[in-house]
Amino acid sequence: MGAVFLNYRRGDSEGQARALFFELVRLLGKDSVFMDVDSIALGRDFRKVLQERLESCDVMVALIGPDWLDAADPSGNRRLEDPTDFVRQEIAAALKRNIPVIPVLVQGARMPATEQLPDDLRDLPYRNGFELGHSTWESDVVEMVKRLGLQEQQAGASTPPSTERQTTRQRSTTSRAWVLWAAVIAVITGGAALLVYFYPQRSPIGAIALPESSTGVGATSARVPQTSGAQKARASDGSVAASGLEFNWPGDDCWDIFRGEQLVTYHCGSHRQALAAGTYTIKAKHAPVFGAFQVNIRSGAATRIEKGGIFIFNWPGGDCWDIFRGTQLVTYKCGAKQQALEAGTYTIKPKHAQVFEAFEIRVADGAQVKAP
Repeated sequence: MGAVFLNYRRGDSEGQARALFFELVRLLGKDSVFMDVDSIALGRDFRKVLQERLESCDVMVALIGPDWLDAADPSGNRRLEDPTDFVRQEIAAALKRNIPVIPVLVQGARMPATEQLPDDLRDLPYRNGFELGHSTWESDVVEMVKRLGLQEQQAGASTPPSTERQTTRQRSTTSRAWVLWAAVIAVITGGAALLVYFYPQRSPIGAIALPESSTGVGATSARVPQTSGAQKARASDGSVAASGLEFNWPGDDCWDIFRGEQLVTYHCGSHRQALAAGTYTIKAKHAPVFGAFQVNIRSGAATRIEKGGIFIFNWPGGDCWDIFRGTQLVTYKCGAKQQALEAGTYTIKPKHAQVFEAFEIRVADGAQVKAP
């Protein structure tokens, strides 16, 4: 199948772009998804690689976040007005080829109006778009892939056409299988009837209720990290209505749930997940914004985890900056942004140019720290 080209603006939706990249790779395979950071080898001329991919891709997904339209360069000029802006160039090239270009709205962004865009992008608002929700991210991605028909294309490309002889052989094999299964079912049915007749009935095991839909938790609602597994599950008090985990992380970062070495599932931001009783490990998915920790899930109890604070950096330009925990690079942002972090001391450094001196911050659980 043809490749999916991910178009996004750093400082606006790079976190969502990376999460979407991993999801599409999981669903379609790595060779079917292109993202500049992960798909361009070191030493290659990225301009030529981008041009090659733009000429060969079959679908472009253009992520639009809340700052996409008005993102400015260090001089204060709107980036979309610059003809050399890569986001603009990529979308314009895809529109010119007349391939499917899907505007994907994230973080509550709205579709830009035609008059707000340069001439070569004014067809974009007329392309049927899609919205990825924070609390419904995984199911939304699956639905988007389904609507695009990408998995059907992949399945069709990987299945060789069968010959008439193969079809006849398959029908014959299927007929024999049905006869065999009919005989097995008859034996099982007869045995079950005897068991019902000779053995008394037993009471059914009670069903476990699924958790309610998740709701986001703001930075100001977080308290000192704590784990509570003693409270009984009640649907009326907002707790997990089963054995489960409620992780109140104040940011939109994604996190994995492991049972031993097995990845069970993942969520983003503050979320709830019903789980069977046992010990699980929670790990940050894309960036080490918090260290891995273990939780013990008990039957019929909701285990609540609260940790993390918010760092807000009101940098007036579009420059990017790194967040270090000791010598470890945690993540980076561009311009005026905020980031949820585990409690501790961090160093903030400019990423590409020394537009400001490095400085330290102290993040506390349930609190906000601002750097003007």
